[in-house]
Amino acid sequence: MNAGILFGFLVYLALLAYIGWWANRYTKTEDQYFVGGRRVHVLAATLSDKASDFSGWLMLGYPGAAFKSGLGAFWAAIGCLFGTLADYVLIGPRLRIYAGKFRAITVPDYLEARLKDDTKLIRILSALIIIIFMTAYVAAQFTAGGKTFAEGFGISDNAGIIITVIILTAYVITGGFFAVVWTDVVQATFMLLTLIIVPFLALSKIGGFERATEIIASADPTKLHPFGGATGLAAIVFAIGYASWIVGYLGQPHIVTRYMSVEDPRKLRRPGIFISGTWTILVLWGAFFAGFLGFAMYQAGILQVSDPEKVIPAMAVELMPSWLAGFVIAGIISAVMSTADSQLLVASSAIARDFYHKVLGKELGKKQMVNISRLVVAGVALVGLWFAISGPKVIYQMVATAWGGLAVGFGPILTLSLWWKRTTKEGAIVGMAYGLISEVILEAKIYGWAFTSDAPGIWGTIGGWFQDVPVFFVNFFVTLVVIVIISLLTKPPEDVVKLHEEIFRKVPIETGGKTLTETRAKSQVENVAEFVLTRGMA
Repeated sequence: MNAGILFGFLVYLALLAYIGWWANRYTKTEDQYFVGGRRVHVLAATLSDKASDFSGWLMLGYPGAAFKSGLGAFWAAIGCLFGTLADYVLIGPRLRIYAGKFRAITVPDYLEARLKDDTKLIRILSALIIIIFMTAYVAAQFTAGGKTFAEGFGISDNAGIIITVIILTAYVITGGFFAVVWTDVVQATFMLLTLIIVPFLALSKIGGFERATEIIASADPTKLHPFGGATGLAAIVFAIGYASWIVGYLGQPHIVTRYMSVEDPRKLRRPGIFISGTWTILVLWGAFFAGFLGFAMYQAGILQVSDPEKVIPAMAVELMPSWLAGFVIAGIISAVMSTADSQLLVASSAIARDFYHKVLGKELGKKQMVNISRLVVAGVALVGLWFAISGPKVIYQMVATAWGGLAVGFGPILTLSLWWKRTTKEGAIVGMAYGLISEVILEAKIYGWAFTSDAPGIWGTIGGWFQDVPVFFVNFFVTLVVIVIISLLTKPPEDVVKLHEEIFRKVPIETGGKTLTETRAKSQVENVAEFVLTRGMA
């Protein structure tokens, strides 16, 4: 084991330990444990949102895809960027306003209150979706951590997985949401620096971008084609297959919970979009070019890597002094942990709060609920550990499967409930049940994470129509249609419709003492948020 790499990583680990200790002083109630008391600054919430979003997929899975597919993998970056913007436009501000109105701590809290569901079925379905797919997502992060430790410290993947689980679970149990948010801020910074530094070092090592493209062209010319060499309809399907991540952003509980925690919903627009958009562009650029240039280095004999998804840690060890490589390894672990910690927290809330407290009606003190939640975190981590050790260990595929289940389960109903007053609880129940069952069957039993013509019978014919397109992309729109149809066949309570109209009605163009120019300088969403706050509705 390289002592320099170990030193750099231990410095980073000590910083995380301090943040966990500091955050524990502010974690005394259930509200503080899950959403930070709804007093999180927009800068922290935004960076935490993106750190939670990209995970080990950004630092390992996506560079691995760029290593294998070349320029065509850039469509995934486009999908992620526009998915990020869609979240801040369609979900963030409205969800924060509704969450404040209902005092909602979790996504199931919001859905139950918004749709006035007294059957508890929405909460039960939400808990099942979260437990199944979030545990699978956590397992993908543990796998990413294991690969990073294996490449950086020369240990086995499984030993690295166990180390990741121990570190991660310890500080989530200790600090709750405050620890998660503020470690995410540190981790987002580490991720950004890593993904800026590594591609430039690679360019210097290989002799410039022109030299890199020459090497790649001689090895495989299709890697320099934006559609992987495909043309016509096949090219469109190729682009959709990579860019399909866009719809998934609308239904990720560990991401949208950040919007529920921010102190002011108005700041989720211009400040939030600017911070998040800038960070997203920089890290996706860096992750893509790290994998793209890593392939050129591999072909030139400069880099030895056994697994394309280990290309960034391998480049760090090859291109940097050992102590600096230790910080880069820490940056990669940051990406893994910044997502897995949020996922553990959301999974914990689904079991401890949504099921044990709300569905079973178990009344406990706030401190007791926090302690139970911490036990649940440990339990979910152990299940994720088992899946990580026994699973396929292909991060891109593992993340796509879990991402898709959450996207289909929550994305359509969250979007519709925030924007369409006619959404009903019956539509939500049927749509979420369909999403859960169909994703499990299609991904676990028939196709895997993407459609394929190799499936048996009629499923193979259908798979051929959407060859290599992720299952969740098509299923998202099917679920959306199901919810709309059932909602049109049923009727929402009048008070629910009136509340939606009252909260999101157009506000007067001139409010307070502001001039027309000052008022129009804001978006309509910002004006609505200001109106709601002044009325004491959030």
